Amino acid sequence: MAQGGKKNSGRRAIIDMRPDRNEIIKDIVLERRTLTDIAKRIGINFSTVQRYRDDKITEEMRRDILARERIKKIEADTGIINEDRMDVANTYDSLARRVEKLITKAEQEDNPAFALSAMEGLRRVLRDIAQLQGKLAQKLTVNLSLAESKEWMTMRKILQDVCAEVPAAREPLLRHMRNNVLSVTEEEGGAL
Repeated sequence: MAQGGKKNSGRRAIIDMRPDRNEIIKDIVLERRTLTDIAKRIGINFSTVQRYRDDKITEEMRRDILARERIKKIEADTGIINEDRMDVANTYDSLARRVEKLITKAEQEDNPAFALSAMEGLRRVLRDIAQLQGKLAQKLTVNLSLAESKEWMTMRKILQDVCAEVPAAREPLLRHMRNNVLSVTEEEGGAL
């Protein structure tokens, strides 16, 4: 028996021998392509891909891929936000330089009314820049909660079922969870 109680015939799977193995596994886990499409693309039978998914891709591999994908999306979104921050800051800087040139020109031409108007415009631009920079300077935080994940809910249910079957396991399990600072909460169906 292989890891996780899955059967292992002893010979290497076709997908394991491919240089693009990791991408194929990601395609399967993230469902970027159907199993049929994957099979056609690499020239094997649909059932081979299906068996590989069921026998070779462990829950740990699946969780790792999903977590990395979530992190990649968060990093991409953060990058977009940071680019937007820079675009806005550059736009306001450009506006401030243009207004400053207008003020200088108005002063050189001895046009105090225009200079005063340009200064008022510059004051507003600078105020807007300061407000915007203050808003953009706020720290962007992303919170991922294990307690709300589907995997943790499943694991908690499994632990509850095991404790119901083997009552002597409850006390050591709770002790270890507390030592590792895992939250132990009472559920509608009772505590762990």
